[in-house]
Amino acid sequence: MVQKITKSLSLIIIILSVFSCVCHQTKFGTRTEIYDKKDSLTSLERIKAIKNLDYSDFKAGKFDNGKTAVNYRFLKPSKIEQDKKYPLILVFHGSGAVGTNNTSQMGVLSKMWLLPEIREKYKAYVLSPQFPIRSSNYHLDETRNVKVSESNEHLDLVLKSIDSLITKENIDPNRIYVMGFSMGGATTSNAISKRPDLFSAAINVSGISQFDKMEELTKMPIWIVHGSLDTDNFPQSNFKFFDEMKIKGNVFLWEYKDKYHNNILSAELVDEIPKWLFKQTKN
Repeated sequence: MVQKITKSLSLIIIILSVFSCVCHQTKFGTRTEIYDKKDSLTSLERIKAIKNLDYSDFKAGKFDNGKTAVNYRFLKPSKIEQDKKYPLILVFHGSGAVGTNNTSQMGVLSKMWLLPEIREKYKAYVLSPQFPIRSSNYHLDETRNVKVSESNEHLDLVLKSIDSLITKENIDPNRIYVMGFSMGGATTSNAISKRPDLFSAAINVSGISQFDKMEELTKMPIWIVHGSLDTDNFPQSNFKFFDEMKIKGNVFLWEYKDKYHNNILSAELVDEIPKWLFKQTKN
């Protein structure tokens, strides 16, 4: 009997060990190397379906202070209860969507919130601005030997506009999230550096980091996603940010060892992003 119990416990330990190896870490301070040699057909089809979603529920608008203007699309929860507050998710686009047509910014990270299974379970406001020029530019930090990012007045306008948006809508000020891909990942880093008081969590996908306000970000939950084979935004900037923050901050990194720049967004990320974000709340 004892031998049977021992064998059963051993089997359970082995199974748990296997699952712990294949699960991607979301524990702060961890760097997970992920090998995803070939996206499954199901994953590719899901991303394609998201890209083809009708986004008419995202209503068009414009932030304008008389000197600077930024177009945006804004999605409200499908059903709003007046006595409840809902998270706000700010999504920044990549450089390929720069313009004024107020449509090009509607990529996977914005449209994913329209998926019925996500919209029903993770009720939120989603704001997707479109910048008329680059929202973030890069230069070399010679002391770190990596590129760093810096933003401009267009991001300032968006961040200031969010303050007034909070007062107009049923937005929970303790659950304001920001994320972006490529240049949008860099702008995510700029946004939390400019307004660490505003955001509850951030996801930087294939961006370039900002380093000059790191001490103000030690309590900010930050998730970095980058492909090792990325030659558009080399990953060393985000890797360096992680290395400097992993002990003192709340940051973790998913490094896709065999992904490039434009194939980093997967069905796996679409599934995991809402789960992780909605666990984060400002104290």
